[in-house]
Amino acid sequence: MKEKIVSTINEIRGNRSIIISDEASIKSGVVLRLLSLLGWDPFDVNEVKPEYSVESKRVDFSLRINGTNKVFIEVKRPNENLESHQEQLLGYSFREGVKQAILTNGITWWFYLPLNEGSWEQRRFFTADFLQQDQNAIAETLIDLLSRKNIASGDALKKSEHLYTGRQKRNILRDALPKAWYKILNDPDDLLVELLIETTEKISGFRPEIEDVEKFIIDIQRSIVAEPEKSSPPIKQGTVTVPKPKPLSYPEGSYINRRINSFQLLGKTYNQRTWKELLVLVSEEMYRRHAPDFSRCLSLRGSKMSYFSQQPNELSQPMQIAGSNFFVETKLNSNSIVRRSRELMGLFGYRENDLQVSVE
Repeated sequence: MKEKIVSTINEIRGNRSIIISDEASIKSGVVLRLLSLLGWDPFDVNEVKPEYSVESKRVDFSLRINGTNKVFIEVKRPNENLESHQEQLLGYSFREGVKQAILTNGITWWFYLPLNEGSWEQRRFFTADFLQQDQNAIAETLIDLLSRKNIASGDALKKSEHLYTGRQKRNILRDALPKAWYKILNDPDDLLVELLIETTEKISGFRPEIEDVEKFIIDIQRSIVAEPEKSSPPIKQGTVTVPKPKPLSYPEGSYINRRINSFQLLGKTYNQRTWKELLVLVSEEMYRRHAPDFSRCLSLRGSKMSYFSQQPNELSQPMQIAGSNFFVETKLNSNSIVRRSRELMGLFGYRENDLQVSVE
């Protein structure tokens, strides 16, 4: 079971077009497929009930054992904000007395204990992210929390409660926090850079340049000197130890605080000198080649911001893509510009190495 689930997760990861899939495609191509691997019969409506009625509303799937609703699953599109649907799903679950619920867009899976106390976020006890997390760990968690065998026996609910309240959650967080810290320092997120810019402007009255903020973050990372390794005392329960990273000149694969020497797009070399020019040129080339399908770019967005839009007022620093009514966000750090460019190309079937960047 686990090997097949891991294989399916890898297949989903490699399918870049999934981010523009509609809800129906996610239901059939991802959710029902995984449920089948987890021991559920998607063709038995007494076991996997689609469009289950809750008063005047409907929940996408109800997983049932002997006529009893055990798990509600609500499915959304990959580019849809899941947070705005939490209340709806938990409301369904609470009214029906369903103890387990899942909200997913096919890539991100949020697991809830709807009848527990607390806010919606507090009742969300686990997140599985097919793009960010280890596929083997995800497969094991899906089996623990969602396999028919464990749902029927009640083990899935026990494991869920254990994750919600138990020591395992603390251990996972203790392991994840240093990784998150390294990731922030090594690859500053657009929102982190923007937050620093806005806060600096509020304090000083002057708005710093993106390049200055990126350099500041890198300088912090470089200034943290690793201490000599010593035998560590036992970790006290409830504490989080964050080891200091070793100093780097630049993280591997990072473009922060570097200038473009040249870049190669689909075999052709360009000598643009700014990151903004790279992003705009890639966008224009993709539009030139794929104008009828270019609206796919609208699916590329962060948790709080859009990267492409047909409404320039939705972007901080919009640049119109020549010959089109589309705009691209150019207020991005250099790492993000390369990522966004490759993601845009991926929507049209190009590979990551179809864009090569030389820096100095």
